Amino acid sequence: VDGTDGEHPRYNLITGCTAREVGLYEKQASFYMQAKTAYTTITNNVFFNGPRAGINFNDGFGGGDEISNNLVFSTCRESG
Repeated sequence: VDGTDGEHPRYNLITGCTAREVGLYEKQASFYMQAKTAYTTITNNVFFNGPRAGINFNDGFGGGDEISNNLVFSTCRESG
C-alpha cells in the first residue's frame, strides 16, 4: 500500500482524554499509536503510568500531525 489511493484516515482528533495504567497485559502498549494516517491532532490529554512511549508514531505517513498541550509522564517504565 503506497498511500496514493486516499483511503487512509486523515484529520483525526484526540482531545480531552485521560489514560492510565496501560500495559498491564500488553507490554508494548502505548496510549496512542499511529500508523498509516495523517493530519492527526492530539491535544489536551493526560497520559501516565505506561510501559512504553505515551505517544508513538510508527511511520510518519503523510505528516501534518499536531501534538500540543498534553501532560505525559511516568512512561517507558519497562524499557530495557
